[in-house]
Amino acid sequence: MESVATASYLPPLAAPHERDAVSRELAALLHDLIALSLIGKQLHWAVYGPLFRPLHQQLDELTASWRELADTVAERAVALGVVPDGQAQAVVSGAQVTPVAHGPIEDHVVVRELIRRVADVSERVRARLDQVGGVDLISQDVLIAVVRELEKQQWMLRVQLDGRA
Repeated sequence: MESVATASYLPPLAAPHERDAVSRELAALLHDLIALSLIGKQLHWAVYGPLFRPLHQQLDELTASWRELADTVAERAVALGVVPDGQAQAVVSGAQVTPVAHGPIEDHVVVRELIRRVADVSERVRARLDQVGGVDLISQDVLIAVVRELEKQQWMLRVQLDGRA
């Protein structure tokens, strides 16, 4: 990430290396959220089965949510004086979200695939909470909002499995 302002106009953090550390955590989360939104669209196009219509619509809602969360994360980085990189090449190299198979995917498989990926991202965000909070409580608050939304999404996806393993 590149700096966009002089230090005199940035939110105060104890040291420049702390700003860099928080920025790296925000960048990693941004890449994961963008990757989730892209995977969500892929699944939106690939889903089939009896639950096609409601799942197709839910995938649009999830994708919009992940894009909104990504925007919040990116805007926090800018507030810290860093320009985030959300371009395809940066997302491919920075995201830890595994891609989905190409081709049609049955509705219940789509739900399982989503639950796994959303849970993985949520766990990575939780792992960052203490580290970021020790440096910048405002950025930690952004992470808390992200994990809160992701865990709500996990719950809403889980109930759709109807006891399937």
